[in-house]
Amino acid sequence: MAMMKNSAIMATCLLLLSSLALQSYASSFGPDECCFKFFPKRLQKSAVVDFKFTDALCPMEGVLFTMKAGKEICVDPTQQWVKKIIKTKERNQTKGVTNSTITLSQ
Repeated sequence: MAMMKNSAIMATCLLLLSSLALQSYASSFGPDECCFKFFPKRLQKSAVVDFKFTDALCPMEGVLFTMKAGKEICVDPTQQWVKKIIKTKERNQTKGVTNSTITLSQ
């Protein structure tokens, strides 16, 4: 009887341990940041410092705007105002690279 009790306890512990290991393994390969709802209002272009697109594995396609205060806000990439801000930021980043290249080569 005692031998059967030990086997049942051991099997239960093994099952719990393996389920925890599988759960931690599965969550380590998912995206770090996803958007689950979008900010409902338009943001000022001057308040946005940077942007990044969410991972393709996320349930919704989104853009994370980094604001001057350091806060990240999820926005809808299909909105025209979001596209304009992204285009402006990309243009500014390209100018920064071009200017630094010119400065370095002189």
